[in-house]
Amino acid sequence: MNNSATSHLPGQIDKSGVLQSAPPQKIYSRPRKGRGFFLTLLIASGLIILFLLTLFLKGREITIFTLKRFVVNKAFVTLLPEAYTLEKAEQVRKTVYDFFDDTRSDAAILQVSRHMQEMMQDEKVTDAEVISLLQLIEKVQKPKEAADGT
Repeated sequence: MNNSATSHLPGQIDKSGVLQSAPPQKIYSRPRKGRGFFLTLLIASGLIILFLLTLFLKGREITIFTLKRFVVNKAFVTLLPEAYTLEKAEQVRKTVYDFFDDTRSDAAILQVSRHMQEMMQDEKVTDAEVISLLQLIEKVQKPKEAADGT
């Protein structure tokens, strides 16, 4: 038998009566892969959550901005009848802008924007359609004015 005092096997008792534990084994560790992918997914999902939160909290303002900037300025004003002078077209644009700025009712904004959509479907706007739009805006604003007491 070899010198058992000098060679201690794990789980054996040495001369002093102490149980020898196994020496710590080196656990094979390979380089972790996928950490960058996980972080990318985490950042992307965070950005999506921030976008949806912004859309939820500021969706109304974004919608009104889009309607004013692109629908009214770019499409609606260019489709007005050629008989309209620059001043009259500017007055119509200002009336529509003021409506979108002052109205707090989502239903009223939806009603007016749908009416504008119907007007612009044939890619021309007649004088009668402009008058009907202005009357609709006036009609929709009257309940607000009655509630304000003016």
